[in-house]
Amino acid sequence: MLRAALLILGKDLRLRLRDRSVLLFGVIVPLGLTVVFSLIFPEMDEFELPAAVVDLDGGPIGAAFADELLPELVAAEVVVEVPAADEAAARALLADGDISAAWILPEGMSDAVAAGRGARIEVLVNPDRALAAEVAQGVARGFATRIDEVTLAVATAAVSGVPADQLEAVGQRAATSPPLVTVEPLVAQDAQLDPISYLAAGMAAFFVFFTVQYGVTGLLEERQQGTMPRLLAAPIPPASIQIGKAAGAFLLGVVSTTVLAVGSRLLLGASWGPPVGTAILIVALVIAATGLMAFVGSYARTAEQAGNLQSIVAVSLGMLGGVFFPIGAGWLATVAAVSPHGWFLRGLGAQVADGDWRAVLPAAGAMVLFGVVAAVPAVLRLRKAIRW
Repeated sequence: MLRAALLILGKDLRLRLRDRSVLLFGVIVPLGLTVVFSLIFPEMDEFELPAAVVDLDGGPIGAAFADELLPELVAAEVVVEVPAADEAAARALLADGDISAAWILPEGMSDAVAAGRGARIEVLVNPDRALAAEVAQGVARGFATRIDEVTLAVATAAVSGVPADQLEAVGQRAATSPPLVTVEPLVAQDAQLDPISYLAAGMAAFFVFFTVQYGVTGLLEERQQGTMPRLLAAPIPPASIQIGKAAGAFLLGVVSTTVLAVGSRLLLGASWGPPVGTAILIVALVIAATGLMAFVGSYARTAEQAGNLQSIVAVSLGMLGGVFFPIGAGWLATVAAVSPHGWFLRGLGAQVADGDWRAVLPAAGAMVLFGVVAAVPAVLRLRKAIRW
């Protein structure tokens, strides 16, 4: 039985290697999409905002922004400061695309704040750079909020009877004191992958379901082309046919996913975590994909029907699993648990976060369970199809 299965496997592999669609869906398209998406959505770690500040105020408030806040943003590599002599120069830089935003500190801003009349910071932004515009406006809002806090502290001290000669000290202390409450991002264990790695892993998980479907469609093609009766007439058990087809699909899936992992690492710098854990996840993912695609394909009567049904299921599961965008926490994370794609990405994130390949075992177990539960009825149904 094993020798017959190996012969069928060898024949199928030779046939599929001559089929350009396998190479296309298994390697070229997912790797190409990862490259394209990585160019559209650059990594946030590399974000810098080229901007200018025009201090027309010349007072302490303007100095606090231009001489204290802005250098901190530059030191943190969030802002790249571009000099601008006046508002007209800033607008010219913005129009030429040399900067993405500019902060205009109007004349008399310090006096207006001191008198309690209020003031405003003008933020000039490039409408074609939405992220830069949000960052620039966020900086201005944060600075304005801090000024409001200092003003409120001084006003409260004055009402409370603090001598006038001590109000300046109160304002200085309020300006330099840390906030009472700070908000820090808490990243879930399944969202530790950087954007490039997430895209590469998502594309690999998505397209492996299209790669392994050739095992089932090949079985139905044998029946359509009339070669199945010849195989059944040979002195081999029907199980050999199924094993050979399934082994071919499994090997194609493992090879294509491995090539994508290595290719995205070498070409894009993607990080999939420890190699041992990655290998376990790839094998588990391919098992899940092979079992599910076999189950779906068992309800088709022709190879074309099987391909259509499998494509619908593969796309639906990929969307639920978050292969195109991070799912995060909440009820969406619960929905992602019904998809092997979601478990694959969760497992990769866990091992990247922990640095330990054993962190993938729960996710790998879930994917294997998907594959086994789907494969059992698929084998029974396809055995009937072989003899039909």
